[in-house]
Amino acid sequence: MEPGPDTNADLIGRSYEEGDATITVIETCFNDARRVTVQRDIDGHTWSMPAWLMRLVFIEKNQKRAA
Repeated sequence: MEPGPDTNADLIGRSYEEGDATITVIETCFNDARRVTVQRDIDGHTWSMPAWLMRLVFIEKNQKRAA
């Protein structure tokens, strides 16, 4: 069975600042397309999180920037 299109591909490469660190989406998780892998630039630490939560973070950061 062929995997479907990556519905979270638009998140890859997007980033936001959290304190002194920049958090960047680096890929969609291989075993769960609903999650993305993010990386902190300061120490290279990576972890996965739900893609919907990452989208919410970007919406929230954009609203704060506009205010």
